[in-house]
Amino acid sequence: MVVSESISQEACFLGVSVLVGMGLFFLYDILRIIRRLVPHGNFWIGAEDFVYWMICTGTVFVMLYQENDGMVRGFALGGLLVGMGIYYLLLSRLVIRMNVLVWKKVLGFLGKILGFFLRPVSKGGKKVGRFFIKRLKKFIRAVKISLCKL
Repeated sequence: MVVSESISQEACFLGVSVLVGMGLFFLYDILRIIRRLVPHGNFWIGAEDFVYWMICTGTVFVMLYQENDGMVRGFALGGLLVGMGIYYLLLSRLVIRMNVLVWKKVLGFLGKILGFFLRPVSKGGKKVGRFFIKRLKKFIRAVKISLCKL
């Protein structure tokens, strides 16, 4: 059975849009992993989401421009949604759980190593800081006294 060339091109375009949808959701999962590892405030969450949606917009525009000469086709947008849905249902939970688990262990291990080496430095730094704060307070008091005598 012979399939016409235009139908095979449209099928490839649909496949590309499904893969792009999966890639965009994977990118959002990376963002979700970072948010679980490093807590963010509302401002940074909004800024990250804005950057994410700008990347999505650019990616979809480039896909439509390269694959379909910039024409927006309903099945291309449907392919994006199907790709996102497939990724969410099949891989998203696994990717997030495994990455968060691995990264928490790695970062915890690195934190222990850095803490071991930096603890003596931080204790010495605190002593030096206290010394300079005492000296600064004495200097400020002397300046105040001399200004009051004027």
